Amino acid sequence: MSLTLMQCLFVNLSVLVTLSFVMSLTYRSWPPPRFWHLKALRLALTVLTALALCALAPTDASGLRISLWLVPIAVMILRYGVGSGLLAGLPAALLPLVEPGQAPAAVTLSLINLLLVGGLSHLFRWALDMSDPHGSLQRHAWVAALIFLPVNLGLVLLPGGADALERTYLIGWAFNVLGFWAVASMITGRVALLQSTDTYREQAHRDALSGLPNRRQFELDLPFTVPGDALLLIDVDHFKRVNDRYGHPVGDQVLARIGGLLSDALRGRDRAYRYGGEEFAVILRRVQPGHIEEVAHRLRELIATTDFGNPPGQMTVSVGGAPFGLWSRTRTLWDADEALYRVKQGGRNDVQILSFDPSRPDPLEGPRPASLDPTLS
Repeated sequence: MSLTLMQCLFVNLSVLVTLSFVMSLTYRSWPPPRFWHLKALRLALTVLTALALCALAPTDASGLRISLWLVPIAVMILRYGVGSGLLAGLPAALLPLVEPGQAPAAVTLSLINLLLVGGLSHLFRWALDMSDPHGSLQRHAWVAALIFLPVNLGLVLLPGGADALERTYLIGWAFNVLGFWAVASMITGRVALLQSTDTYREQAHRDALSGLPNRRQFELDLPFTVPGDALLLIDVDHFKRVNDRYGHPVGDQVLARIGGLLSDALRGRDRAYRYGGEEFAVILRRVQPGHIEEVAHRLRELIATTDFGNPPGQMTVSVGGAPFGLWSRTRTLWDADEALYRVKQGGRNDVQILSFDPSRPDPLEGPRPASLDPTLS
């Protein structure tokens, strides 16, 4: 084993890790979007990496080039299947054809390596999914040890190839295993980070009690409403009495049940939110103005006819709503709140939809003239 060969393989490994890190940056979100251009980009990066590794490969005294070019090919096969991997590996396998002084035997050996490693990589897809962040470091290592066992074994078919295989096989196999372990760990670590970030983002925008999106998510969705949408604000009547009489655990069960009822009753394009405390919000998408009140009554009646257990038995809600239009979204929110206020002042367990009235002051121009009385909750 020559020191020069070891040094050149270290350079090859460094290039592999660097370009694989660039590849890992193409994983930007979770769940991964199924866009064709992302797959094409990763395929192109794999081809580039394999070609770069071949070009920088150390050459044995016999003229044999030893590189880690099959590592990114194995990763591509594990991620996208054997067809994509073999396609990405062909340019590197055929590279000796355009290099002066390279014998046709070098191309034959490259194609044999590609087919053997590609076949084993496809065989072990069940054992190591590159999208699985829970793949252990030990699993990466032993899968790589098996995948790269046949690398350069085709030398025994060539004249004088047995001597070259004896000098280079063990070190070449070890560096391939090390390179695959590093790349696989890098990608699965990136996926684990994206999954954790997605989980934390979901927790930050979802109410744990009701299972509905929270007020933070409501405020993010509000700017994307358009004329033809509508807003409903739903307040649980006398909810403070439930907490005072039966305790907060019973009150929490009521809120969770109402959240489930709203989520199940709405169309797929509509969305309910835990707005705060005992108040919920619903954004209705593309709803006819005459149907807003109909939907609000249906939701109110659904809750009023639900048995919440003993205690507290039956519960009612007050609903205020308003349509979105060419005016400000803040104005719609204010109108829905005003409609809810009027329902609570009028005895609760009812619905009122407040249409846009240009004669009413805009909330952006001054303080609201009336506000909900906390004693009415």
